[in-house]
Amino acid sequence: MKLTNDEIKSISVFEQLTGAIATDCVFSDSGVVFVVKEGELGRAIGKNGSSINRVRTAFGRQVSVVEKASELSAFVSNIFSSIDVKVDVREGEKPIAIVKVDAKDRGNAIGRNGERIKMARMLVERHFGADIKLLTEG
Repeated sequence: MKLTNDEIKSISVFEQLTGAIATDCVFSDSGVVFVVKEGELGRAIGKNGSSINRVRTAFGRQVSVVEKASELSAFVSNIFSSIDVKVDVREGEKPIAIVKVDAKDRGNAIGRNGERIKMARMLVERHFGADIKLLTEG
């Protein structure tokens, strides 16, 4: 995975503001997502959200943080941490993470204009060379 100069600068600012170690960041129209090392999520958010709020102010946009994981299924669960999801991984030439969500949570999983699922696909492709399929249950 190669990082652009803008991504490297953004990671540096994020680390200075939070004290958490970031390994990746991805920009979209709606905001930016930082991937932090395992165990660093609490530090990245800060007490009562103080660290993440400093980052949001500095970047002037929505900022999300995802905790890195060594397993594809755990990483996908971390991406969708605010939603109750079940993740099955199908191995193959290109692994596929099948994300099962309740019908009531489908909109939240997709995000406004599909931003959340696009971001999830980009992160999973960058870190695991895999794809995501979203299935609705119920």
